[in-house]
Amino acid sequence: MKKPLFIKSTPIFCIALLMPILTSNSAFALATDGKMVNPKISTKKIVLQGGNNLTAKWTVPAISTYKVWIQIPSGSTASDVIYYVYPKGNSVANKACSSSDSTYPCFKATVNQFAASSNEWVQLTLNNDANTSWEFSKSGYVSVKANGISTTQQFGVAQVSFEDASNSLTIGQIYQGGIITYLDSTNLHGLIAAPQDQKDQQRWYNGSFITTGAIGKAIGTGQANTTAIVEAQGAGNYAAKACDDLVLGIYSDWYLPSLYELNQLFFNKIIIDLNHWSSTENSNYSAFPQGGSPIYQDSYPYDKNWFWPVRCIRTF
Repeated sequence: MKKPLFIKSTPIFCIALLMPILTSNSAFALATDGKMVNPKISTKKIVLQGGNNLTAKWTVPAISTYKVWIQIPSGSTASDVIYYVYPKGNSVANKACSSSDSTYPCFKATVNQFAASSNEWVQLTLNNDANTSWEFSKSGYVSVKANGISTTQQFGVAQVSFEDASNSLTIGQIYQGGIITYLDSTNLHGLIAAPQDQKDQQRWYNGSFITTGAIGKAIGTGQANTTAIVEAQGAGNYAAKACDDLVLGIYSDWYLPSLYELNQLFFNKIIIDLNHWSSTENSNYSAFPQGGSPIYQDSYPYDKNWFWPVRCIRTF
């Protein structure tokens, strides 16, 4: 089972409102527009050379509580890059960064970009606490300065992502790379469906009718089913492998839903058309799809060599 690149984000806003200030002829800044992924996501790549007063700044997309992530491209040689988080903004020029400032608090987060992998997402944290988040006002922003690193070093930022850490989650909400299709009783955790089918038509099996042990039907069993199927069937083109291999943006922990997990996609109209494969096995010869109308809690098994669409999900 693959580990997620990072977890728990609500609509992911990748904002790159780059505001460089050049004060030295030896300094440089590169800003290249990336591909527009959807109306709320845009990217820019920057490269800053150390030892000057160049600054890059990213403003928040809206008033909310956010975790902050940066994506580090290849070529970064700076080991200790300080990012400044100003949740309330800052209208005082050259003011020292202080977390105790009641008007314009500022927080420092240090990232070893030299040690990070190419295109790795790194969260800005305080004391390595993964729950670090800030309540941003409409003027809040994150910035980074080149004067804090050596003149022989440079660092880059491919994207900055503001991850909504508020608790106002609803079915159908765009969240963590997909669409919320189920929420548990805490309203903090549940299931996310990928935005679209990963395979229009895919078989359940890998060419041989074997028993994989993927018998879980309940919500919460899809990941274990998928792991069992992939371990039993190995490489190839089949439904569970399509989800196990899936990477959408910063998320790689997708799996083929169990029967009752798949039911949630139909009950909540995330999927409204044809049968889709679940990860729930019936026997060495058959497994359960779900779909059509009306939607039943249980389904009828079909031979594993049938071709059905595949919609992957992940847990948050």
